[in-house]
Amino acid sequence: MKKLGTYVAASLLAVAPVLLMGNGPLPSQEEQLVSEQAEVMKTVHQYVDSLNKGDIPNVIAACAKESSIVDEFPPYQWHGKDTCARWVEELAAFNKANGLTAGFNTLRQPERVDVTGDSAYVVVKADYRYTVEGKKGAEIGAMFTVALQKQEDGWKITGWSWSRPKFDFDY
Repeated sequence: MKKLGTYVAASLLAVAPVLLMGNGPLPSQEEQLVSEQAEVMKTVHQYVDSLNKGDIPNVIAACAKESSIVDEFPPYQWHGKDTCARWVEELAAFNKANGLTAGFNTLRQPERVDVTGDSAYVVVKADYRYTVEGKKGAEIGAMFTVALQKQEDGWKITGWSWSRPKFDFDY
């Protein structure tokens, strides 16, 4: 019994600083996972919301230095260093050449947010609305799939793909 008492006393001494600090009980694994999922989605929303606002520095800040993108306009894939910055430039050129303006992407509730260690995987439906030469168009229910990695400064997008349904005009 004496050994058990020593073990319990030693264990209490190990956690005493946490208990004395008044931080309450340690979060459960489920609470930690929900918190990590929220942080992952914060980065995904930063990317999309910043793109909607035209805040390109904040779009790029959501990305890892090296990443990969698969999207619906030529050349359809981008990868390597500064991918997000190159993609944004090419998207602007594509939109201008095709008369596409007023693009706005709305994310729905995510279908999946998987977090394993420092890696995350997100699948979320999105509705993209825009105007082409004065005619309204939309991609309703497109799939936005995102891979992220936790880095020193938070979660960063390491890759994403966009899969759209057929175009819907005059929504």
